[in-house]
Amino acid sequence: MKRFKWPLQRLLDVTIQRERALKAELLALSREMAEVHQEIFRRQTVLRTLLTDLAGEEFPERIPRQRLFLDSSKAAKKILDRLRAQLEELQARREAVMAKFIKIRASRETLERIREEARQQHIREQLNLEQKALDESAQISFARNMKLAKLPQEAVDSNSIKVESCCGPSPLGSSTIAGS
Repeated sequence: MKRFKWPLQRLLDVTIQRERALKAELLALSREMAEVHQEIFRRQTVLRTLLTDLAGEEFPERIPRQRLFLDSSKAAKKILDRLRAQLEELQARREAVMAKFIKIRASRETLERIREEARQQHIREQLNLEQKALDESAQISFARNMKLAKLPQEAVDSNSIKVESCCGPSPLGSSTIAGS
């Protein structure tokens, strides 16, 4: 059977490579988003812990620490805002990459479906060619067998010697002796 060679195989290979690259990029973005989430959560937990500690202290001791906390909370709020903005930017990038990934995946699936249809068509064509060759071989064999089936009768008739032609009529009637 002739080997199947699909002309668009290189395009499918490139599409698969692009899909894998986008999948790796999505994974990297997800990890980065998780790290930013963890950092936001960690900083919020620290602020809540400090507030809880301040609430448990007596008023005279709490005032200087509360002032320090309020001063540092402005910086902490800026850091949290920056982290949230970074998270939003990462989510936007992830959505864009996800849209590309979905498009590439659909393209790959379509190419694979087309390739499979072409392969099935190739197999059908090859089977038809093989069947034609077998039919032709069977016809030739049948014709040869028919000719050989008729050939021995004709060979016997042409190789036989009529007894009456050389010795006269036989008392048994006309008989033939097969020659070798």
